[in-house]
Amino acid sequence: MRLVHIGSVLGVLLLTGVGMLYWQNLSEDAPAAPGTLVKTINQCDLIAGKAAAALPESLPFQQQEKIARQSHVLERCMQDRGYRENPAWKAQASTQARQVALARHISEGEAYEALRRQAMLKGETSGISYWQRPR
Repeated sequence: MRLVHIGSVLGVLLLTGVGMLYWQNLSEDAPAAPGTLVKTINQCDLIAGKAAAALPESLPFQQQEKIARQSHVLERCMQDRGYRENPAWKAQASTQARQVALARHISEGEAYEALRRQAMLKGETSGISYWQRPR
C-alpha cells in the first residue's frame, strides 16, 4: 500500500516536471512578434501589389512601369502611416550607389533606385533603416 502511494506521488511529480519542461520549450521556440514597422511594411506592400496587379508586363518597359508603380504606392502608403525616408540612409545609399554603379557599369541613379527599392521592404535591421518615423 505504501509503495503504491509513493509510486503515484513520484508519477505525479514526473509528469509535472515533464509538463513544465514542455511548456518552457514551447515559449522559447516561439518567434518574436514582428514590430510595428514590419507590420506596416507588409500591409503597404500588399496594397502596392494590388495596385499594380492589373498592369500588363509583357514588354520590358511595362515591367519597369509596374515596379515603379508598386514602389510609388508603397512609399505613399508608408507616408500616410507617418513614416518618411531616413536622411541618414539616403547619405549612406548615395555612397554605396556610386560603388555599385562603377562595379555594374550602370548609372548612379539606377543603382540608387535599386538599393532604395530593396531597402523599402526591409524592416528593423541592425544597420540604418530606410524608414524613419519623425517625432
